Amino acid sequence: MSVSHYIFSTEQFNRLFPYYIIISKGLKIDLCATAYNNLLTPSGRTSFDRLFKVDGIVNVTNEALTRYVGKSICITPVSQPGINLHGQLEYLPQTDQFLFAGNAIKSNVNVEQPSVASSASKNALQERLNFYEDILAGAPADIVIFDTDHRYIYINKTAVKDTSLRERLIGLKDEDYCWLTNRPENVMQERRANFEEALKTRQVVSWEEKVTGKDGKISHSLLNLYPLLNNNNEVKWVIGCGMDLTNRKNAEDQLKMSERKYRNLYNLNPGLIYTHDMSGMVMSINPAISNTLGYSEAQVINTNIKSFLHAQDHEKVQYMYHDKLQQQGAVKGICRAVHKNGKDIVYLFYQNYIAGAEGEEPYVIGFAHNITDRILIEKELRAAKNTTQAAARAKEIFLANMSHEIRTPMNGILGLNNLLIKTDLNEQQKGYANLISGSVNSLLDIVNDILDIEKIGTGRLELENKPFNISNKIKRTLQLFQYKSKEKGLDLVLNNRLPDEFSVTGDQYRFAQILSNLINNSIKFTRRGSITVSSSLLYNSDDKVLLEFSVKDTGIGIPEDRIGVIFDPFVQASSSLTRKFGGTGLGLSICKSLVEMQGGHIKVYSKVNAGTEFIFSLTYKKSKIVSGNYNDVLEAIEPDLLNNKKILVAEDVELNQFLVRNLLESWGCKVDVAFNGEEAVEKVKATDYDLVLMDIQMPEMDGLTATRLIRQLNNPKQSDLPIIALTANALMGDADYYIDAGMDDCVTKPYTEEFLYERMVNALKNTGKLRGHKPVIEKAEVAVNDNLFSDSAKNELTQQPEQMDDAKKLYDLTMIETISKNNIEFINKMLVMFCDVTGQDLAKVKDAAARGDWEVVGQVAHKLKSTVGNMGVDTLKEVLQKLEQRNSDDPHKLVNELEKTLNNVKAQIKSDHPEAFAASIS
Repeated sequence: MSVSHYIFSTEQFNRLFPYYIIISKGLKIDLCATAYNNLLTPSGRTSFDRLFKVDGIVNVTNEALTRYVGKSICITPVSQPGINLHGQLEYLPQTDQFLFAGNAIKSNVNVEQPSVASSASKNALQERLNFYEDILAGAPADIVIFDTDHRYIYINKTAVKDTSLRERLIGLKDEDYCWLTNRPENVMQERRANFEEALKTRQVVSWEEKVTGKDGKISHSLLNLYPLLNNNNEVKWVIGCGMDLTNRKNAEDQLKMSERKYRNLYNLNPGLIYTHDMSGMVMSINPAISNTLGYSEAQVINTNIKSFLHAQDHEKVQYMYHDKLQQQGAVKGICRAVHKNGKDIVYLFYQNYIAGAEGEEPYVIGFAHNITDRILIEKELRAAKNTTQAAARAKEIFLANMSHEIRTPMNGILGLNNLLIKTDLNEQQKGYANLISGSVNSLLDIVNDILDIEKIGTGRLELENKPFNISNKIKRTLQLFQYKSKEKGLDLVLNNRLPDEFSVTGDQYRFAQILSNLINNSIKFTRRGSITVSSSLLYNSDDKVLLEFSVKDTGIGIPEDRIGVIFDPFVQASSSLTRKFGGTGLGLSICKSLVEMQGGHIKVYSKVNAGTEFIFSLTYKKSKIVSGNYNDVLEAIEPDLLNNKKILVAEDVELNQFLVRNLLESWGCKVDVAFNGEEAVEKVKATDYDLVLMDIQMPEMDGLTATRLIRQLNNPKQSDLPIIALTANALMGDADYYIDAGMDDCVTKPYTEEFLYERMVNALKNTGKLRGHKPVIEKAEVAVNDNLFSDSAKNELTQQPEQMDDAKKLYDLTMIETISKNNIEFINKMLVMFCDVTGQDLAKVKDAAARGDWEVVGQVAHKLKSTVGNMGVDTLKEVLQKLEQRNSDDPHKLVNELEKTLNNVKAQIKSDHPEAFAASIS
């Protein structure tokens, strides 16, 4: 070992070699570590060979030491043979000295024993010593013993696990331990100060020590110093005891961090968090409650939750909150709280739960959110929705009424004008008549366009899906414009590349409408030249075809800057065109919407003063029908198809029951009648019916509710039963509403025999209850020509209408006569039932009106609509509709009008058919 390159201070040397001795050639001790102060007496410390044995050799010589150079040796003080010092002997040639680098000490505890002792007692004593040694060594705490100079006398294995370090520390001070284990200076100073305090006060000193290791990990320890006193009350030794607190401190820190996080979550949460006992007394709140309701925490704690709710809700707290909470353990809902200012209402959505550990008093923890803004917005939206729906409903009714009121006189004007044209007129009169026809047709076109654009905008335009010959439809559509094109001197050309017998499935009327609009536009905006209509097949698959159609003219064209908006509603190429050619600008918008509704596309190519071409494409399903006039006939009623079918009629009006029962029985049906929805459901459960005819408005339970309950039955035969609505409501959209409720179809009262038959047959066929029947096909539209009218019909139309006398008919038995096939007995029974039923219903209306119960008046008026409709009393339709909808400033006047008219009708019926009432009296 060479140390010639290093210079050490005495303190550094003591730390490196706590038991070093420097020996001269004359075996004199030149220098030694301070640890020997406890081992050697102050005198006689100069002669090494006299003080120590070397590997058991006494009076070792200089030559003997030379032989030990570079080797590990054990020296033993002659005065204390129980202590062995281990180290290595080196020679220092620079100073001609020996260096004993001692690094470990082993001691044997010398116990003063009796001079005379048996071998057994020695062994027992040794076992006891070993027992104490094992306990100290294996104790789970750090145990050390210091002398009064703060030197280690004993260290257990838990305190220092490294054996060599533990042996090396005996005789060294605690500062040496701190230096060897890289403890910081402040730890060393704190330990020394606490040791001095223990010596001074002779009391236990405790403190916590925090140390950061080389790896950055922090350890915590609880250290204690216990002074041991001798008989003179002086400190003999100091016992040090330490416990590792790192895990506990980490757990405490983690707990504090979690508590801080949860506390922040509680305090900073925008939601309302609170607890209360089982009686409702508030135990704690978070700041959000104070911010929301304006109360301080002190004002809320120990106050019942009822105190913060709206006064109208106080009585509900027990059964809507506390009782449910006790039963279910949790409850949620919406409550109204009152702000501290007493004015503002705060709507809260709450979710509360019963909490508490077992054996403890339960309490409630609650969470709530302020949904006041949402509630207010929802109220505004509902009000806006109701207003919008009412406006839409009013517009819908207005448009329907407008259409009816305009079409009816226009139909008359147009028909009479056509008859007028066929008479002998001079040229001026013919011109006037043609102007009338043009004006009427223009007005009807405008009405149709307005209704179509309204239907499209509200999504209520429904497309048919029926087979038709598209080649034939194209030809017949062009025929309608041949006269108009010839009048302007234009050539109308058809370039049809489709087969003559080419059948597809779709809406033939909407297809014709698209084509008609485009042809009509071309004729309108073309002064000379031609209009060419083309059709071609673009794509042909197994079940579908893609067809392209073109309408090309040589007209005035469309400016390039207007092509982008030409399909917008109420837009034309320019305002001057509107003045010159007329029109509303709706036609192209309707065409585009109809094309896109059928999954197609439309485009336009145009050049000013050169012409315009509109091209649209549509995809249709192929039809299996390839020939025949399937569009030209309405299949006749075949009563045998419905023979023995079990039909349930749910209808509360006796007159209507009698009417439909006789009609169904004439077709061979077996009929049961239910007077209300509840009775209908029970009958469906008890009997296997083939179909149900369900009135909508009935007492006890309405038809919609009954239908929903039937659809929920477990038996598929019952739940899948075909149900057709019978209703007097004829407004657009009602049928969709009934079908959404689970009904299969809708028939509006009054109805024709053919229409009811068709609806029933289709419903039974769709559900598999009618086999081998071909579907009912609607009449085809045909081109109007002079040959449609026979000579006798023409003469009848040209005759002047008969002058009405004072005894004008107030009723019309056409429907009853048709259904009964002029069965006098049936007609007489219907007349008697009409008078009886309307008399009862009129009494109900008057009684309810006297009480001001207009809801009951509306319900009875709804029933009367179908009753008077069956008898053709058209004068009461508007009166009953207003009473049903409660749409009148003076409903009492309507009731009086209803009473007067019904009395007149009944008097007229009794006068016209005395035999019916004579039979009933007898």
